[in-house]
Amino acid sequence: MTPAPSPLLPGFIALHGNRAEDLAQALIAWLQQHPLAPLEEEIILVQSSGMAEWFKTELACQAGVCAAARVELPGRFIWRTYRQVLGAGAVPRESPLDKLPMTWRLVQLLPGLLDEPAFAPIAHYLQPGEPERLPQLAAQLADLFDQYQNYRADWLQDWAAGRDQLRDASGRLNALADEQRWQPALWRAVLDTLTPEQRAATRPDLHRQVLDRLDDPAFTPERVARRIVVFGMSHIPGPMLETLAGLARHSQVMLAVPNPCRFHWGDIMEGRELLRARRRRHPLRRGVELAELPLEDLHLHAHPLLAAWGRQGRDFIRQLDDFDDSVATSQRFPSLRIDLFDEQEESAATPLLARVQQRIRDLEPLDPQRKGPPLAADDRSILFHLAHSPVRELEVLHDQLLGLLAGPELNPRDIVVMVPDVQQMAPAIRAVFGQYPRQDRRHIPFDIADLSAKASSPVVGAVEWLLKLPGQRCGLSELVDLLEVPAIARRFGIEAEQLPLLAQWMGGAGIRWGLHAGQREQLDLAACGEQNSAWFGLQRMLLGYATGSLAELEQAAGWQGIEPYAEVGGLDAELAGSLAHLLQALTQWWRHSTGSASPTDWCERARWLLAALFQPVDETDSQAIAALDEGLSAWRNACDQAGFVQPAPLAALRQGWLEALEVPRLEQRFRAGGVTFCTLMPMRAIPFQVVCLLGMNDGDYPRRAMRSDFDLMGLPGQFRPGDRSRQHDDRQLMLEALLSARRLLYISWTGRSVRDNSAQPPSVLVSQLRDYLAAAWGPEAVAQRSTEHPLQPFSRRYFEAGSELLTYAREWRSAHDQLAGAALPDQSMTLSAQEPDRSVALTLERLERFLRNPVKTFFRERLSVSFWTPQQEPGDTEAFGFDGLQQYQLLQQQVQHWPAPQAGIDLSGLIAHKLEGLRRSGALPMQGLGALKQQELQATLEAMGRAWQQAGQDFPQAAERLAVEFGHQGLLLRDWIDPVYRNEAGEQAWLRLESGKLTDGKKQPMPRADKLVSAWLVSLLAAACGQRLHGRVVGQDGVLEIAPMEAGSAIAGLQSLFELWLLGMREPLPLPLRTGLAVARDLDGDGSDPAKVYEGNGDAFSDSLAEVNDMCLARLYPDFEALQAARTESGAGLQALAEQLYVPLLDWAARHVNARLHA
Repeated sequence: MTPAPSPLLPGFIALHGNRAEDLAQALIAWLQQHPLAPLEEEIILVQSSGMAEWFKTELACQAGVCAAARVELPGRFIWRTYRQVLGAGAVPRESPLDKLPMTWRLVQLLPGLLDEPAFAPIAHYLQPGEPERLPQLAAQLADLFDQYQNYRADWLQDWAAGRDQLRDASGRLNALADEQRWQPALWRAVLDTLTPEQRAATRPDLHRQVLDRLDDPAFTPERVARRIVVFGMSHIPGPMLETLAGLARHSQVMLAVPNPCRFHWGDIMEGRELLRARRRRHPLRRGVELAELPLEDLHLHAHPLLAAWGRQGRDFIRQLDDFDDSVATSQRFPSLRIDLFDEQEESAATPLLARVQQRIRDLEPLDPQRKGPPLAADDRSILFHLAHSPVRELEVLHDQLLGLLAGPELNPRDIVVMVPDVQQMAPAIRAVFGQYPRQDRRHIPFDIADLSAKASSPVVGAVEWLLKLPGQRCGLSELVDLLEVPAIARRFGIEAEQLPLLAQWMGGAGIRWGLHAGQREQLDLAACGEQNSAWFGLQRMLLGYATGSLAELEQAAGWQGIEPYAEVGGLDAELAGSLAHLLQALTQWWRHSTGSASPTDWCERARWLLAALFQPVDETDSQAIAALDEGLSAWRNACDQAGFVQPAPLAALRQGWLEALEVPRLEQRFRAGGVTFCTLMPMRAIPFQVVCLLGMNDGDYPRRAMRSDFDLMGLPGQFRPGDRSRQHDDRQLMLEALLSARRLLYISWTGRSVRDNSAQPPSVLVSQLRDYLAAAWGPEAVAQRSTEHPLQPFSRRYFEAGSELLTYAREWRSAHDQLAGAALPDQSMTLSAQEPDRSVALTLERLERFLRNPVKTFFRERLSVSFWTPQQEPGDTEAFGFDGLQQYQLLQQQVQHWPAPQAGIDLSGLIAHKLEGLRRSGALPMQGLGALKQQELQATLEAMGRAWQQAGQDFPQAAERLAVEFGHQGLLLRDWIDPVYRNEAGEQAWLRLESGKLTDGKKQPMPRADKLVSAWLVSLLAAACGQRLHGRVVGQDGVLEIAPMEAGSAIAGLQSLFELWLLGMREPLPLPLRTGLAVARDLDGDGSDPAKVYEGNGDAFSDSLAEVNDMCLARLYPDFEALQAARTESGAGLQALAEQLYVPLLDWAARHVNARLHA
């Protein structure tokens, strides 16, 4: 039967223990033995959502159900207690000087104060034209005053009374320096904005009133909770402890305190002189009074890790001694055991992890002479893993956890992985742990806690971007990113599979940056106009869809100054409408967000934004939108509390809204059934079977302190016991992690540089742990528990016999097994001779591709391997100029539609018309630079046009195309030469337009041999087939006139090329085009340097043109040395092959090709 409710004896009860499970078990047993009345709530205070979940689970497991338990944060409970003690009418629901309302109170105050001399030290923080700096500064100062209210209430009381001074921990007074007196002045200015009722409701004043009221014998305890439980907190601010102690006169206040040591250890480190308590809770170890020993001798009497890491916990426990009378507690509650330290002794079966925890519990100093029982050979309770990067750390962890989870006694929820910053590591966590589907046995369920609202939901990230819209550049990539947010895509009817096509259309239509000309004008870029804006591209898309056919498109060109974009069409054309609706909504929000508005108006506009741009896709989106709506309400309430009603810029909404989203709540999920990834945070010493610490690198942990420049608590001599410090917090966290692991403590860091494999040190805290283990159990104990992993997960070391490395990536094992079971191919990659097939004849195009890049042709023709080069996506910047490739592509677009060279054709008008279309399409630079580039392109094209028309005049009659056919060694080439023209003398010529440069650009121009391959093949084939054929090639910079060649030399040349083709189909030929030509020229002694052609000259430009950048060449010949050393099966190398192929080409060019520049 459940015990009947009985009166509870009030009192301050502190339970100490080194294991959270024991504390929880004793506490829950006490709650069951002394139950509250039906419908009466148990008040349980915890500091984190993780501890709240764990304690509620323990309560449910031991008591059968977790009901009527109010688990909450201490700050909320304290404020509610203030209202209960003093009356709801005397204390508002929320403090007028909480951080959020204080921020907006300061936003009101600061502009009017900064002109005063006292505020000169902070006046420079606010600059004209940067409205976001005011709420940012106000938020920093509000956070600072919030810390003062918790830890320096006496300072605030002095400042309110006009005493500009600081009290240190000993009570000594220190006058403030002149440059710091603005803080007391600002605090008084804040108090002056409060009504008398509000001023009496500030935390320092309320705290004093509550303590006085609780001391009053007339106080009726029915107003407060009959029992308050504080569980698992290793730090409580002094004012909160005082309030709990005051409540203990009327209520039963129970603190379950995590204490790593059963002996008195408060005097084993510096700062002990500030903590002289009236009494001492725990006994002395071996009767030694540590307070009387000098600091330099304490290492002989204290555990080194506890002394190095335990200062934060030490300060709290010593503060607690002022309120905790253990003798009185034992007398008042004789059935309650208040010291809950485990009694396990070290034995041969005790794992290393438990031995370290027990020695901390027993305050055992480091004694190299005392080794204790030998460690078991298979002991793996503490492990160290060294990797080359955070991703490798996670890959190694995944493999290690799979090994651990193979046993039946461990579940994923028993594992926690803590990192210095989970935000930074979250993408890598998802990539590594999310790579396997649920049906794969290697899938490990996981959850990432402690993510910010932005990192948890793309909706919040999109809202943050939208709240900066007036100052955004609105680049193409940003708009595409916005469309990739599922809730936005759903709102505008865009499916995920349609996004790539829409992004392609947006880039093709010329969208580069800016919503429209008006938005650019707001950025002081009015001179840029509309070109390449989102509205510019949308107009092109819509006109292109409306005009339809090519004929109508040509008629519509230039309509209203818009060049149609012809790609929009088909069933997906509705995407253009979706984009139009999105841009309309963005434009409307831009108009809403450019001015100032009151908080009420901003909230209305923000809710319109959520409704106009977002439609939730799943529960995560719905929760994010609900949280955003709650954040708006919280900001509005904070502004109302602060009396902040005046118009403010968008920066105020952004600061207040996003800040309200990050307020911690116990409702945030911590454990969800899988492996929990989280940030190392204070007071999260939840027991886990496996505790993993990743990213424990030197410099990353302990994390650097981010104390504000304004923080007077950081001044020399102003430290007080119990003050929070990032450095001390992180050391306490390391201690808590060590003590909360039950089966395994796993520590990992980037121990090797990914660049040069040099050793990288771990965190100093990890080094301290390793040094302690080495000193206590010998260096071999650390070495046996440390594993260095290779750079890559597919390293052969993972699969070698006898290797201690572990991986479950069977894909890599299969690859290694295949290599091990098969003979390695010869480096030459020689294949059997290809039998000629007359049914599949060679063509000019295939032979030309081979001559330009024999290696790529080998991969393509024989191995069916295509080295695909990803297409460069349009960027976020408009054109400013053109490199050689871009110039070539633009000219190619213009000349590909030129008519045949006939008399009477107005090429000049056609060129001007096409260039105008190019300008309207946004392909040219803006404004004057674009006009200049248009003129340059027109001059180039007109020169090409004149040469093209001249070619037509020299050969005015169109002739039939020439059929060519040539065979050798069973290989047949069959193709057509086209177009062909004839002059009055009956001479035939082959005419071609090229967009690139054909000459070396000198006054006495020479043809570029790398541009002659196609013309050479045409001349060879025509001559070999008995056709006397002239050639004329018109290029960007000049004209090549090609004379016919003799049939005999043409036949010999083609036979040599066919033999090379057959050889090139059996093995790759080490013969890059430009490098081979350089070798051929070098044979004539012209000073060419083939190595620089292949590898580059060491500067960015030449390196970008190096032939080794070709992926197929880099695959076989990573440098010129490898290229030069390569040999064919017959022993031919680069020089011999260049002599066979390119020397004849150069000889032909010298004899038959005449180059001249355009006039």
